[in-house]
Amino acid sequence: MATELPEDVQWYIWKIYRKNHVMNELINKFKFVWYEPSDRLKELVSCDQGAIQHGHHELADMIEDEDMWAYDSCVYGRCENCAHYGFPCTNLAVYAFRNLKLDCLFHVNS
Repeated sequence: MATELPEDVQWYIWKIYRKNHVMNELINKFKFVWYEPSDRLKELVSCDQGAIQHGHHELADMIEDEDMWAYDSCVYGRCENCAHYGFPCTNLAVYAFRNLKLDCLFHVNS
């Protein structure tokens, strides 16, 4: 039956399944280090060039799908707040990550 469904429907089913079962189990089993970053971790990454690579970090996994608009506007758009104050900007930290400890942690390369 699954092969009879259109590809976009199959993709959506697997996306929901992955989010509700696989990611929830991983999140409950292993807490992301970014949920409660220590002062030492923030000190290490805030001054290290290349400490974050967009698309290759677990921060995006912390964001619910309905809040990806904030992440997309900062990562794929040109967010002046991120460029001026640091990534993630306050908007992204509050609306997407719901964690002010991440506010302006990384300095964005121009």
